[in-house]
Amino acid sequence: MKREKLLEIVSNVATAESYAFHTGEMQNLSGEVRMYPAVWLAPPTLKKSTGRKEGELTYRVALHVMTLPSSRDEQTPWEMLERDALNFATEIALKPEVCAIANLSCTPAKQSLTPHGEQSVVLECDVTMWYYI
Repeated sequence: MKREKLLEIVSNVATAESYAFHTGEMQNLSGEVRMYPAVWLAPPTLKKSTGRKEGELTYRVALHVMTLPSSRDEQTPWEMLERDALNFATEIALKPEVCAIANLSCTPAKQSLTPHGEQSVVLECDVTMWYYI
């Protein structure tokens, strides 16, 4: 129910910033991502639920933000990726269904996740969403 809405929100935010959006299990990532820049959303994990007919659901989200390094630029694009990842978190937090974002971290990946040699950062956070039955 709210998991699908969270996927929709992340997809809309990523595509609005011209990122290709993908989701699924991590082992499928290398075969799915073919266009860059790209965002891969690992399946959100339900961490906490409060209330009976109304309340909050808290999901742990891991969002991999990826791009190919430019041959003109020897520097890694981590600063740009980090900025974009934090913008994604800000945009997600502004959605009416989202109550809060907490425990945010953004970590550069140590190695490429695909055979394309991309650079990436992992944005991890807890997204709390309202629900009403």
